[in-house]
Amino acid sequence: MSTSTQTAVRTCRLLYYGPVGAGKRENLRLINQSLPPQRRLSLATADPERQIAFSMNTEKDGDWQVLVQAIDSGTEKFPTAGMDTAPPFDGIIFIVSSRAPDLDQSLASMEGLKSYLDSWGLDLMNVPVVLQYNHRDAADMLPIDRLESLLNPWGLLSFPASSLRNEGVRETLKSILGLTVNHLANQTDGSPQSAAVQTPKEPALEVAPIKDSLGLEYGPPLPGSEIAQATKDRGQEIFDELSPPVVVPVQIPRRLLDSNGAIRVLLEIELTD
Repeated sequence: MSTSTQTAVRTCRLLYYGPVGAGKRENLRLINQSLPPQRRLSLATADPERQIAFSMNTEKDGDWQVLVQAIDSGTEKFPTAGMDTAPPFDGIIFIVSSRAPDLDQSLASMEGLKSYLDSWGLDLMNVPVVLQYNHRDAADMLPIDRLESLLNPWGLLSFPASSLRNEGVRETLKSILGLTVNHLANQTDGSPQSAAVQTPKEPALEVAPIKDSLGLEYGPPLPGSEIAQATKDRGQEIFDELSPPVVVPVQIPRRLLDSNGAIRVLLEIELTD
Protein backbone atom coordinates (compact mmCIF):
# COMPACT_ATOMS: atom_id res chain seq x y z
CA MET A 1 0.00 0.00 0.00
CA SER A 2 1.14 3.53 -0.62
CA THR A 3 0.43 4.33 3.03
CA SER A 4 3.23 2.03 4.20
CA THR A 5 5.67 3.78 1.89
CA GLN A 6 4.73 7.17 3.28
CA THR A 7 5.11 6.09 6.88
CA ALA A 8 8.34 4.12 6.41
CA VAL A 9 11.16 5.39 8.62
CA ARG A 10 14.26 6.39 6.70
CA THR A 11 17.80 6.69 8.01
CA CYS A 12 20.12 9.70 7.83
CA ARG A 13 23.74 9.12 8.91
CA LEU A 14 25.79 12.13 9.97
CA LEU A 15 29.54 12.12 10.54
CA TYR A 16 31.20 14.70 12.78
CA TYR A 17 34.79 14.72 11.52
CA GLY A 18 37.81 16.77 12.54
CA PRO A 19 41.07 16.88 14.48
CA VAL A 20 41.41 15.80 18.09
CA GLY A 21 40.19 18.45 20.51
CA ALA A 22 38.13 20.38 17.95
CA GLY A 23 34.90 19.86 19.90
CA LYS A 24 33.12 16.96 18.20
CA ARG A 25 32.21 15.17 21.43
CA GLU A 26 30.99 18.41 22.98
CA ASN A 27 28.73 18.99 19.98
CA LEU A 28 27.15 15.56 20.30
CA ARG A 29 26.73 15.90 24.05
CA LEU A 30 24.99 19.27 23.69
CA ILE A 31 22.77 18.00 20.88
CA ASN A 32 21.73 14.99 22.92
CA GLN A 33 20.95 17.18 25.94
CA SER A 34 18.85 19.53 23.80
CA LEU A 35 16.66 16.79 22.33
CA PRO A 36 13.26 16.09 23.84
CA PRO A 37 13.46 12.73 25.66
CA GLN A 38 10.88 11.15 23.36
CA ARG A 39 13.13 11.88 20.36
CA ARG A 40 16.24 10.16 21.71
CA LEU A 41 16.99 6.66 20.46
CA SER A 42 18.98 4.06 22.39
CA LEU A 43 22.27 2.84 20.93
CA ALA A 44 24.47 -0.04 22.03
CA THR A 45 27.71 1.92 22.32
CA ALA A 46 30.53 2.12 24.83
CA ASP A 47 30.95 5.85 24.21
CA PRO A 48 27.65 7.77 24.13
CA GLU A 49 29.49 11.02 23.44
CA ARG A 50 30.73 9.66 20.11
CA GLN A 51 27.48 8.09 18.94
CA ILE A 52 23.93 9.35 19.40
CA ALA A 53 20.66 8.77 17.60
CA PHE A 54 17.31 10.50 17.47
CA SER A 55 14.08 10.51 15.51
CA MET A 56 12.49 13.37 13.65
CA ASN A 57 9.68 14.09 11.26
CA THR A 58 9.66 16.32 8.20
CA GLU A 59 6.44 17.53 6.63
CA LYS A 60 7.76 16.79 3.16
CA ASP A 61 9.67 13.52 3.56
CA GLY A 62 8.10 11.85 6.59
CA ASP A 63 9.79 10.10 9.51
CA TRP A 64 13.55 9.75 9.89
CA GLN A 65 15.97 8.22 12.33
CA VAL A 66 19.25 10.14 12.51
CA LEU A 67 22.45 8.32 13.47
CA VAL A 68 25.33 10.60 14.46
CA GLN A 69 28.93 9.52 14.95
CA ALA A 70 32.07 11.51 15.80
CA ILE A 71 35.50 10.36 14.66
CA ASP A 72 38.94 11.95 14.82
CA SER A 73 40.70 12.59 11.54
CA GLY A 74 43.28 9.88 10.98
CA THR A 75 41.16 7.17 12.59
CA GLU A 76 38.63 6.78 9.77
CA LYS A 77 38.35 3.37 8.09
CA PHE A 78 39.06 3.47 4.38
CA PRO A 79 37.16 1.04 2.13
CA THR A 80 38.81 -2.33 1.60
CA ALA A 81 37.94 -5.47 -0.29
CA GLY A 82 34.79 -7.02 1.07
CA MET A 83 33.39 -3.78 2.52
CA ASP A 84 30.12 -2.29 1.40
CA THR A 85 30.46 -0.13 -1.67
CA ALA A 86 28.35 2.62 -0.12
CA PRO A 87 30.03 5.10 2.27
CA PRO A 88 28.99 4.84 5.94
CA PHE A 89 27.68 8.43 6.02
CA ASP A 90 25.17 10.64 4.24
CA GLY A 91 26.35 14.04 5.46
CA ILE A 92 29.49 15.40 7.10
CA ILE A 93 30.12 18.13 9.65
CA PHE A 94 33.77 19.17 9.49
CA ILE A 95 34.75 20.71 12.83
CA VAL A 96 38.00 22.55 13.47
CA SER A 97 39.31 24.79 16.22
CA SER A 98 39.51 28.51 15.52
CA ARG A 99 42.68 28.83 17.61
CA ALA A 100 45.78 29.97 15.71
CA PRO A 101 48.06 27.22 17.17
CA ASP A 102 45.63 24.60 15.79
CA LEU A 103 45.69 25.86 12.20
CA ASP A 104 48.22 23.34 10.87
CA GLN A 105 46.24 20.51 12.43
CA SER A 106 43.06 21.86 10.85
CA LEU A 107 44.64 22.05 7.40
CA ALA A 108 45.97 18.51 7.72
CA SER A 109 42.53 17.33 8.79
CA MET A 110 40.92 18.90 5.73
CA GLU A 111 43.37 17.03 3.52
CA GLY A 112 42.46 13.89 5.42
CA LEU A 113 38.77 14.49 4.78
CA LYS A 114 39.35 14.97 1.07
CA SER A 115 41.36 11.74 0.91
CA TYR A 116 38.65 9.90 2.83
CA LEU A 117 35.95 11.13 0.46
CA ASP A 118 38.11 10.29 -2.53
CA SER A 119 38.43 6.71 -1.31
CA TRP A 120 34.64 6.44 -1.69
CA GLY A 121 34.65 8.12 -5.09
CA LEU A 122 33.27 11.37 -3.65
CA ASP A 123 34.42 14.94 -3.19
CA LEU A 124 33.32 17.98 -1.21
CA MET A 125 30.89 19.09 -3.87
CA ASN A 126 28.77 15.95 -4.25
CA VAL A 127 28.15 15.06 -0.62
CA PRO A 128 26.46 17.33 1.97
CA VAL A 129 29.21 19.01 4.00
CA VAL A 130 29.12 21.96 6.38
CA LEU A 131 31.98 23.46 8.37
CA GLN A 132 32.02 24.55 11.97
CA TYR A 133 34.70 26.90 13.29
CA ASN A 134 34.62 26.02 16.98
CA HIS A 135 36.30 27.75 19.93
CA ARG A 136 35.21 31.23 18.92
CA ASP A 137 35.54 32.10 22.61
CA ALA A 138 39.35 31.59 22.56
CA ALA A 139 41.61 34.60 23.01
CA ASP A 140 43.94 33.43 20.22
CA MET A 141 41.26 32.66 17.66
CA LEU A 142 41.81 33.47 13.99
CA PRO A 143 39.40 35.75 12.09
CA ILE A 144 36.59 33.94 10.27
CA ASP A 145 37.65 35.30 6.88
CA ARG A 146 41.16 33.91 7.45
CA LEU A 147 39.76 30.46 8.22
CA GLU A 148 37.43 30.69 5.24
CA SER A 149 40.24 31.52 2.82
CA LEU A 150 42.35 28.60 4.00
CA LEU A 151 39.77 25.91 4.74
CA ASN A 152 36.74 26.79 2.64
CA PRO A 153 37.63 28.04 -0.85
CA TRP A 154 34.58 26.15 -2.14
CA GLY A 155 32.16 28.42 -0.30
CA LEU A 156 30.48 25.62 1.66
CA LEU A 157 28.10 26.55 4.43
CA SER A 158 30.02 27.31 7.61
CA PHE A 159 29.19 28.41 11.14
CA PRO A 160 31.19 30.05 13.93
CA ALA A 161 30.63 28.22 17.19
CA SER A 162 31.61 27.86 20.80
CA SER A 163 30.75 24.45 22.18
CA LEU A 164 31.80 25.75 25.59
CA ARG A 165 28.99 28.31 25.46
CA ASN A 166 26.63 26.13 23.42
CA GLU A 167 26.70 28.63 20.56
CA GLY A 168 26.45 27.53 16.92
CA VAL A 169 25.98 23.85 17.77
CA ARG A 170 22.29 23.60 16.91
CA GLU A 171 22.64 25.94 13.94
CA THR A 172 25.24 23.60 12.46
CA LEU A 173 23.02 20.57 13.07
CA LYS A 174 20.02 22.30 11.51
CA SER A 175 21.95 23.09 8.33
CA ILE A 176 23.47 19.64 7.80
CA LEU A 177 20.10 18.00 8.43
CA GLY A 178 18.48 20.24 5.84
CA LEU A 179 21.14 19.52 3.23
CA THR A 180 21.35 15.79 3.89
CA VAL A 181 17.64 15.03 4.08
CA ASN A 182 17.02 16.95 0.86
CA HIS A 183 19.94 15.16 -0.81
CA LEU A 184 18.67 11.72 0.21
CA ALA A 185 15.12 12.59 -0.82
CA ASN A 186 16.35 13.77 -4.22
CA GLN A 187 18.22 10.52 -4.74
CA THR A 188 15.05 8.57 -4.03
CA ASP A 189 13.15 10.78 -6.43
CA GLY A 190 15.51 9.70 -9.17
CA SER A 191 17.89 12.64 -9.22
CA PRO A 192 21.49 11.79 -10.18
CA GLN A 193 23.64 10.99 -7.17
CA SER A 194 26.50 12.96 -8.64
CA ALA A 195 24.49 16.18 -8.75
CA ALA A 196 26.09 18.97 -6.75
CA VAL A 197 24.43 19.41 -3.38
CA GLN A 198 26.39 22.43 -2.20
CA THR A 199 24.90 25.61 -3.64
CA PRO A 200 26.15 28.56 -1.61
CA LYS A 201 23.99 31.08 -3.46
CA GLU A 202 20.73 29.16 -2.98
CA PRO A 203 21.19 26.42 -0.36
CA ALA A 204 18.29 23.99 -0.36
CA LEU A 205 17.63 24.13 3.36
CA GLU A 206 14.04 23.22 4.19
CA VAL A 207 14.77 23.38 7.87
CA ALA A 208 11.57 24.69 9.46
CA PRO A 209 9.84 21.27 9.61
CA ILE A 210 13.03 19.72 11.00
CA LYS A 211 13.34 22.42 13.65
CA ASP A 212 9.75 22.01 14.77
CA SER A 213 9.87 18.22 14.89
CA LEU A 214 12.99 18.19 17.06
CA GLY A 215 11.69 20.76 19.47
CA LEU A 216 14.95 22.71 19.37
CA GLU A 217 14.98 26.46 19.71
CA TYR A 218 17.22 28.30 17.28
CA GLY A 219 18.07 31.90 17.93
CA PRO A 220 19.03 34.48 15.32
CA PRO A 221 22.01 33.60 13.11
CA LEU A 222 25.34 34.06 14.80
CA PRO A 223 27.49 36.95 13.55
CA GLY A 224 29.64 35.66 10.73
CA SER A 225 27.46 32.66 9.84
CA GLU A 226 26.56 34.28 6.57
CA ILE A 227 30.18 34.61 5.48
CA ALA A 228 30.55 31.20 3.86
CA GLN A 229 27.45 31.63 1.75
CA ALA A 230 28.90 34.71 0.10
CA THR A 231 32.55 33.69 -0.10
CA LYS A 232 32.63 33.08 -3.82
CA ASP A 233 30.47 36.10 -4.62
CA ARG A 234 32.69 38.39 -2.56
CA GLY A 235 35.81 37.01 -4.15
CA GLN A 236 34.41 37.58 -7.63
CA GLU A 237 33.29 41.10 -6.74
CA ILE A 238 36.74 41.96 -5.46
CA PHE A 239 38.28 40.53 -8.62
CA ASP A 240 35.90 42.49 -10.84
CA GLU A 241 36.66 45.72 -8.99
CA LEU A 242 40.40 45.46 -9.47
CA SER A 243 41.73 48.02 -11.91
CA PRO A 244 43.83 46.76 -14.82
CA PRO A 245 47.57 46.99 -14.15
CA VAL A 246 49.52 50.00 -15.40
CA VAL A 247 52.33 48.78 -17.66
CA VAL A 248 55.38 51.06 -17.83
CA PRO A 249 58.01 49.85 -20.31
CA VAL A 250 61.61 50.25 -19.09
CA GLN A 251 64.74 49.66 -21.16
CA ILE A 252 68.04 48.87 -19.43
CA PRO A 253 71.40 48.63 -21.26
CA ARG A 254 72.79 45.11 -21.04
CA ARG A 255 76.23 46.48 -20.11
CA LEU A 256 74.81 47.53 -16.72
CA LEU A 257 74.27 43.91 -15.70
CA ASP A 258 76.87 42.43 -13.36
CA SER A 259 78.62 39.11 -13.90
CA ASN A 260 75.69 37.19 -12.40
CA GLY A 261 73.19 38.87 -14.70
CA ALA A 262 71.57 40.79 -11.83
CA ILE A 263 70.86 44.47 -11.47
CA ARG A 264 69.37 46.62 -8.75
CA VAL A 265 66.65 48.93 -10.02
CA LEU A 266 65.19 51.80 -7.99
CA LEU A 267 61.83 52.92 -9.27
CA GLU A 268 60.51 56.34 -8.24
CA ILE A 269 56.81 56.88 -8.87
CA GLU A 270 55.03 60.24 -8.85
CA LEU A 271 51.26 60.28 -9.11
CA THR A 272 49.78 63.06 -11.25
CA ASP A 273 46.20 64.19 -11.91
